[in-house]
Amino acid sequence: MLAPSGKRILLLERGDYLTRELDNWNPKPVFVTGKYISKDTWFDRDGKPFQPQIHYFVGGATKMYGAALYRLRPEDFGEVKHVDGISPAWPLSYDDFEPWYSAAKQLYQVHGDHGEDPTEGHWSKQYPWPPVSHEPRLQQISDDLAKGGWHPFHAPCGILLNEADRPKSACIRCAWCDG
Repeated sequence: MLAPSGKRILLLERGDYLTRELDNWNPKPVFVTGKYISKDTWFDRDGKPFQPQIHYFVGGATKMYGAALYRLRPEDFGEVKHVDGISPAWPLSYDDFEPWYSAAKQLYQVHGDHGEDPTEGHWSKQYPWPPVSHEPRLQQISDDLAKGGWHPFHAPCGILLNEADRPKSACIRCAWCDG
């Protein structure tokens, strides 16, 4: 949203464009064999090596995302006390980000239903698309959780799916997308 400000903006990416191939949509190479994960080794504070599960492509890890587009919660911007100390509050609040979250939801055509998730912060605009329907087994799980007093909700999902007019939908809800 900086572009309309007239400012000059530079984005830096590490890596090249991801080659488009069938494996991009196949869960086994993406999630099991890690075909697109960098070979980097990082080290924790004790010097123990670990593989960070990083993708170095234009778009970063968003090239392999599951289309879930959650907002941070208002309390996430405040000071957080945890086992290793205190994480200081952000210099900006949820209220500063809320208009941008709403604009991004429109831009990414996010499916969802504000009000289903009892932990979400306030919002100024409803999602532009209704929630993606559950497949039968997920609907059963959701119903069972609700009967047990829990509050299941549809994940906000940024996909080009038009369930009301499937023949004209860019997404066909095939089996390859994690979203």
